[in-house]
Amino acid sequence: MDKSRKKSAVLFVCILLVLGMWMMLSVYSQAAGTNNDEKQAQTIRVGSFEDTFNYVDKNGVRRGYGYELMQALAGYTEWKFEYVKCDWSDCFDKLENGEIDIMGDISYSDERAQKMLFSDEPMGEEKYILYADLSNMDIGMSDFKFMDGKRVGVLMDTEPEIMLTEWENKNGIHTEHVNVNNDNDVEKKLANHEIDAFVFYS
Repeated sequence: MDKSRKKSAVLFVCILLVLGMWMMLSVYSQAAGTNNDEKQAQTIRVGSFEDTFNYVDKNGVRRGYGYELMQALAGYTEWKFEYVKCDWSDCFDKLENGEIDIMGDISYSDERAQKMLFSDEPMGEEKYILYADLSNMDIGMSDFKFMDGKRVGVLMDTEPEIMLTEWENKNGIHTEHVNVNNDNDVEKKLANHEIDAFVFYS
């Protein structure tokens, strides 16, 4: 009789242990599933200049190197991206105000690093090129002095303008800098002869 009771007690304890382990595993699995759902549901707001690196084409499809880079990042983080259109004048304000979470195509500077975080690895390397309006016949290639007094379209207060100024100082040239916000603005100002040349990055 005692042996039978002992067997029953042992069996009862084993059943409780199994049930306890099953409940713990169920809770853990549910918690893990909940965390995964939360991770998958996390939406990151991306500031987009709608330029060469990140834009929507005429068919409504988002394209560009910056967009493809973000999609590759999403494969590791499982983030979902919400693109917020902005231009150079307000993207930084939106980032500081918390209206967007991240943006690309920003050159590193010590001043900016005091206000925002930069990735350890750069997204790429930019080259700045000066393009001129070929319809202006007094613009040549042999002597940089032809640029004296010319109106150059450039995104003001940015790395391209800093490098343009350094190049001008090096070659003893003085030009008038005209602010341009994007590719469409450049085309418009060229067509209206508001600028003679512009700085483009690639």
